Amino acid sequence: MNRFLKAFGLIALITFFASCKKDDDNVAPPRDFGVQYNSEKDSIEKYLKNHYISSVDAEFNVELDSITDPGTQVSIWDQTTYPLQHKIVRSTNTNNTVDYTVYYLNIRQGSGDKPTRADNILISYKGWKLNDAQFDYQPYPSSQFSLYSDVYVEGWKNILPLFNAGSYINIPDNPEPADFTDFGVGVMFIPSGLAYFNTGSGNIGAYQSIIFSFRLYAVTYTDIDGDGILNKDEFDPIGNPTATDIQNVDTDGDDIPNYLDTDDDGDGYSTKLETKIPNTSPAQYYTFDNIPTCTSGGKKKHLDPNCG
Repeated sequence: MNRFLKAFGLIALITFFASCKKDDDNVAPPRDFGVQYNSEKDSIEKYLKNHYISSVDAEFNVELDSITDPGTQVSIWDQTTYPLQHKIVRSTNTNNTVDYTVYYLNIRQGSGDKPTRADNILISYKGWKLNDAQFDYQPYPSSQFSLYSDVYVEGWKNILPLFNAGSYINIPDNPEPADFTDFGVGVMFIPSGLAYFNTGSGNIGAYQSIIFSFRLYAVTYTDIDGDGILNKDEFDPIGNPTATDIQNVDTDGDDIPNYLDTDDDGDGYSTKLETKIPNTSPAQYYTFDNIPTCTSGGKKKHLDPNCG
């Protein structure tokens, strides 16, 4: 970790973007999403039952290996040190209606901010396939990138928001580089329908499930649609009180989630206009917590089309 911000981190970042781009040379004929997933789900579960967590070192590097001694090596599926968890995920691709069970390991939750699927993150990671062949390794990131625009593996957008980032440490007059502590650490097992499906990428072939271990160091909250509301606040506690993913919050029912919608309540007035403090010039805007609430419905002004 003391090498965290050394110059070759930039090279790692460049490699990341190259590896994340879809590769036209790997494109295969499209298959039915559901049929393909059933096959991959079986393969992922066999991997989880035939591999074990061989080590988690002091810097939270996670290693998984094939089981060779069932008497002493407990499978990922059965071990209880880091209980295997899962999330049911639906793709944003409207042609893909599969409910995916995405398995993941929470090695450490982290103590800082949680990203949404549209925020910027600083992360290190390693990626490999179910045959244990590694296809990517980025241990020393030098700058943040956007989960919304820079990541092509859709599974990242669903699993990383379950974790917290760390805390930045920079001790004055200390010659050692700045560092992070208490960052989130996990492993996610992603079917191709939430990754590259029939396109592949680099040496990831079409229809291949992939695995990533990661360390989530930092988060910067953003406002993707520029409506004055941070992505993390694009929820509707009254209209959609149980939602935990901003992708599932669409107050006006126009099939555009609030975090991408410049008029969240569909009343013809932009969210930014509705959060403007009256009679201010130049314009000033309410902080999210101070946006007025409509007395009739109890919603904040920008979420109630009947609120003047």
